Amino acid sequence: MKNTNSLPLQILEILRHYPDQEHLISMPELQAILEADGFPSNRRTVYRAIETLREYNYDIRYEFHKFYSGYYLVPYFDEAEHFIISDYLNQQTTLSSEEISTIQTKLQHLASPYHNLKRTQGIHVSNQEILSNIKLILYAIKHSYQISFYYFDYTISKEKKYRKNKKRYILTPYAVTSYEGKYYCVLYSEKYQSFTNYRIDKMETVRCIDQPVETIAFNLEEHLQTSIKMYAGKAETITIKCATDMASIILDEFGNQMIISEVKDEYFTLSLKTAITPTLLSWLLLFYDRVTVIQPAKLKEKLLTIANTVIDTY
Repeated sequence: MKNTNSLPLQILEILRHYPDQEHLISMPELQAILEADGFPSNRRTVYRAIETLREYNYDIRYEFHKFYSGYYLVPYFDEAEHFIISDYLNQQTTLSSEEISTIQTKLQHLASPYHNLKRTQGIHVSNQEILSNIKLILYAIKHSYQISFYYFDYTISKEKKYRKNKKRYILTPYAVTSYEGKYYCVLYSEKYQSFTNYRIDKMETVRCIDQPVETIAFNLEEHLQTSIKMYAGKAETITIKCATDMASIILDEFGNQMIISEVKDEYFTLSLKTAITPTLLSWLLLFYDRVTVIQPAKLKEKLLTIANTVIDTY
């Protein structure tokens, strides 16, 4: 039989695997695990150990349900807080991957083992409402629930202008990601059968619809490849010819998701799959004298239309 002085620490280690109302451990289950580990399973001793942990500010709660009840330990970081800190760590360029992994492991010890976080880009939280929305959205994703919300833009006078005449959107969330300090929710529309990115700071009165829906296969990394600066669209094959000194810029913008088909002293040709979005057009126009679009034809037509509009304007 092991020393009872270490019983509170042993119970704490067990409770780390039971972090919310959906993951409870009953007193008989807790006693059985302790007994298997060589600790006394006297109910009164266990109660006393739990009270000792509570005195040291560990938030241990007991939940009653219709068919079962038990204890759980509220994690130090909730899912939204864990998501934000983990996201920030993943963006650090001054730390090695090994150092980030070590910190992430320590962070995981202070959060729920059931938090399923994905690597994202960028980081910034502006207010408590965004944090609450992220928490609710992550909960909806976990349970395959839809969410409803109002979506707005700002006018020149900095007033809110609601889309759809302030009718609520009802969509299915699949992921939370971020870009350039803004958080986005990737949502699926049954009506249009497509994914779209919505800025979370422009989503108002987010509500969860507690009714599971059938979901479809989704890969966040693949989706982001078709989202230029978070403008999503149908992925198309685009071929461009770039000046040789554009190599570093191209890699920063599109990563390794491209095929280089020709390399010359003064230029190289590459193909990639991405969406034709306003930000892609802006990027191509920014490097108008160093990047030439070869295909598709409709992308060239869009650029010509913009060029002619500029000529007509000036």
